Amino acid sequence: MTGSRTVTADALRDTTAPALLCAMARHEPRRVAFRTKHLGLYRERGFHDYALMVARAAMAFDRLGLGRGERVAIMGDACEEWLICDQAAQALGAIVYGIYPTASAAEVEYQMRDGGAAIFIAEDQEYVDKLLPLIDRLPDLRAVIVIDDSAMFDYDHPKLMRYADLLAGINGDLGWLEQKAAQVAPADPAFIIYTSGTTGAPKGALVSHGRHLAAAANVITHYPTLAEKPHRTVAYLPLCHILGRDIAVTFPLISQVVPHFGEDVEDLTTTIFEVAPTVLFTVPRYLQKFAAQILVSISTSSPLKRASYDFAMRLARRHVQKLWDGTATGAETAAYRACQAAVFKPILNKLGFDRLELVISGGAPLPPETMALWQMYGVNVLQMYGQTEEAGGIVTGQQGTFPRPGDVGVAPVGWDVKLAETGEVLVRSADVFDGYWRNDAATDEVKGEDGWLRTGDIGEWKDGKLRLIDRARDFIVTSGGKTISPSFIENILRASPYVAEAVVFGQERKYLAALIEIDLDTVSEWARSNDVTYTGFTSLATHARVTQLIAQEINKANAELARVEQIKAFRILPKALDPEEEGEPVTPTRKVKRGLMYERFKTLVEDMYDDQEAAILAKEVGDALRA
Repeated sequence: MTGSRTVTADALRDTTAPALLCAMARHEPRRVAFRTKHLGLYRERGFHDYALMVARAAMAFDRLGLGRGERVAIMGDACEEWLICDQAAQALGAIVYGIYPTASAAEVEYQMRDGGAAIFIAEDQEYVDKLLPLIDRLPDLRAVIVIDDSAMFDYDHPKLMRYADLLAGINGDLGWLEQKAAQVAPADPAFIIYTSGTTGAPKGALVSHGRHLAAAANVITHYPTLAEKPHRTVAYLPLCHILGRDIAVTFPLISQVVPHFGEDVEDLTTTIFEVAPTVLFTVPRYLQKFAAQILVSISTSSPLKRASYDFAMRLARRHVQKLWDGTATGAETAAYRACQAAVFKPILNKLGFDRLELVISGGAPLPPETMALWQMYGVNVLQMYGQTEEAGGIVTGQQGTFPRPGDVGVAPVGWDVKLAETGEVLVRSADVFDGYWRNDAATDEVKGEDGWLRTGDIGEWKDGKLRLIDRARDFIVTSGGKTISPSFIENILRASPYVAEAVVFGQERKYLAALIEIDLDTVSEWARSNDVTYTGFTSLATHARVTQLIAQEINKANAELARVEQIKAFRILPKALDPEEEGEPVTPTRKVKRGLMYERFKTLVEDMYDDQEAAILAKEVGDALRA
């Protein structure tokens, strides 16, 4: 699938990523593997140069005594050194795992102890600071390597060393790397991906070399344009996330996708604008945030621009509906394209979205409203569904151009998907993960003897396509006996440009209520445009005018919901959710820990419910039930 070569899943199952890298370095040495921005300029890295950099790092790790089966932990944002160290360690037979850049100190310690890393690689001083207080409690750790030490002064520890010093005097030798890579078997473990841990400690999904490559290939076969011609994309998702690894490490080896690394992931908008990607892999939060920025910008623009936008949107709404129904005529399409070029194209150009041919969203459910809005703008957004346990592959994915929002498509070729009697989505393939690291009991819970992997997600088939409903454990049963999917409601709430997070409650209650985290960027912009004064997040979140704004947004959401699904009360969180803060009820990937969310904000939740009736009954019964 690279250039004129055709690589099948069977062939990939019998090789490793380091071996593929060496082959690319031999056969297509000048072909661009990735581009990375440094001091304001993008540098091209051909496969030959890439392999030599990996060889240098592997030689350095070899001198440190890194052996087969030992673990290497990497902590930092997406950057070229992450790739190089990852492939170098894998070439020596070591097992790599990443730690989320936003992980708290407790989460860092848990994963360092659970994974038992012999080497910890930190992108910079920020991540060294997270590790050093724990270092005496990590008996397996032999070395701490820091890539960028420019902000490190007066740091002194016998295990601490500079990446540049390790590489000094080493010349990359492709032949040496080939020999080392040849000693690694496709069935050997390659890496560990830690799950989010929304209901307990994160579990480490162990994935072997061949299974990962074959699994990732199902994305390429499902979206053949990725192999048929060169595509620019942006690598910004954490590489400790399975999708981030696919984009930055694996896809360049098995397709024609070229990832681009910006200088700072915090400045993603600049990177996207500079790269003008043709393909973008993303998660819903980014699509929602970018859409919110557009909507707020339009709301504060001139009357003429708002009128032009409103006219274009009326036309776009009719057009996408006919696209979904397959009834769009040539004349209607031509009228839409003219309007899109005049109104939406300049908006997309400012974001760097104007060259996009394909946007694939995964990692969490994409609200249909968000997907529909981007399609109205003329961006071909599709949704795919997968989990860490699929080893880099997908369970299902939408295909074609401008598919109707609301489902996650069909299974890729060679993968079987069915629903259990309970509605749980089951997956069968030779290329799922090997098991959970040091946790056979958890592995047995999801990998059945019948060969089907239990996803824990509830779904249904609609017109031959899979539609996800919720996590099996997350359903709410109200006191009236109604079973409700909170994520369905939360997705509608999060479609508002002013809502960053929404968490619905209502288990054994008479009605549903929600905790709302405001989007600081869009709400602060709204506040400035509406003469609302504030001094910080808390004063903004607790302002009466902001409460009115969010109430209006909830009323809009309620209009789309059945009566039993409607939010009857809400409270705005007085602080932003920060995954780096100890005890915070969100994971590093910002997935909500529902139980912890309730405990943390119990006063706010209980304040939304009038339990006077229940209190009267309890008083009347007295101590009778305690007898």
